[in-house]
Amino acid sequence: MDSSILQHLVIFTTLAIFTDSPVQAFLCASDEHLVQSWSGYPVMGNCVKCSGSSSVNVGEWGRCSVTCGHGSQSRTIIKVNPCGRQSRRNETRSCNTHTCPVNGGWGTWGQFTPCGKSCGGGIQIRFRSCDHPSPSNGGLSCIGDSLQTASCNSQQCPVLVTITNPTVSVTSTSSPSRKHIGTRLTSKRQNYKR
Repeated sequence: MDSSILQHLVIFTTLAIFTDSPVQAFLCASDEHLVQSWSGYPVMGNCVKCSGSSSVNVGEWGRCSVTCGHGSQSRTIIKVNPCGRQSRRNETRSCNTHTCPVNGGWGTWGQFTPCGKSCGGGIQIRFRSCDHPSPSNGGLSCIGDSLQTASCNSQQCPVLVTITNPTVSVTSTSSPSRKHIGTRLTSKRQNYKR
């Protein structure tokens, strides 16, 4: 008996006793298959190079885990050897490593400016800035107004009235809440001819 067949016979017999199953996967190389010399146990035969062709099937990359800020994606690679046996592995790579855009946010309103009028309806203004945070990396600017106006000192202004006659000049100052009348006597200057 050929020594290689005898060697396989010893190994096959041992494995068959403990596993009670075909053992060619444990004995032949990945590109070989077992050619049995008979179909019973112990298994006897030789490992022969497979005559098929090998192939590699590379899957599509999956979706990135994030849209920005450094994510990852994977794909599956399946290899088929000449014997038709498959092996697969996953491959991973980085994706969307660019910095995420930051949209702008409004800061707090500032103080109103002094009123433009002391009475009769004025306007005061206050401002805010798009800096909480400021837009960056292509982010959107703030939506809304950076300036706000408000009415102020809307009360009616006092009214000054002056009535003059040849002997008396009267000045009247009035307001919606109270009235104050001041009187100034003006002497009439007369020139007499002699």
